Amino acid sequence: MASQAAEEIYQIIRRRRASRSSNSATTEQRWIAYHLADSYLAELASGLSIIAMHVLSALEKGESTGIDLAKQLGVTRGGVTRAAKRLEKFQLITANHHSDDRKKLYYSLTNEGRQIATVHDQMHRHLKETLVTAMTAKYSEDQLQLVAHFLKDLETMEEQF
Repeated sequence: MASQAAEEIYQIIRRRRASRSSNSATTEQRWIAYHLADSYLAELASGLSIIAMHVLSALEKGESTGIDLAKQLGVTRGGVTRAAKRLEKFQLITANHHSDDRKKLYYSLTNEGRQIATVHDQMHRHLKETLVTAMTAKYSEDQLQLVAHFLKDLETMEEQF
């Protein structure tokens, strides 16, 4: 029989997954939209997938192929391709072939895509700072280490399932 704490953890994880799979804009998307100065870009950002947001941020370092983006982000090539098509449709990225390699498709940011990517990165920095401040104020280093070990174990178990 599972302990009460283990059951509670399982229920929390289920609720978190269910809330992430809903079709409404996520808290992250709303934060990004709120912090974009351009209302058109804010509306676009509200409808972009998490993968699309991360593609934009990854392209801040320079142009990249879909295969390289998929490896970097730890997602499927198909996921990157779908996100890239949508981003290209909204003119947030461009797709080009190099003259020396007509086979590979290289993606790069437009100015509008860079604006969303910049705010997306700001959101992650803000989220991390908020989380770290809240957690270190409430829990000791030993408690945080225990949670970190638990989450690593949970991740490993889910990968093996």
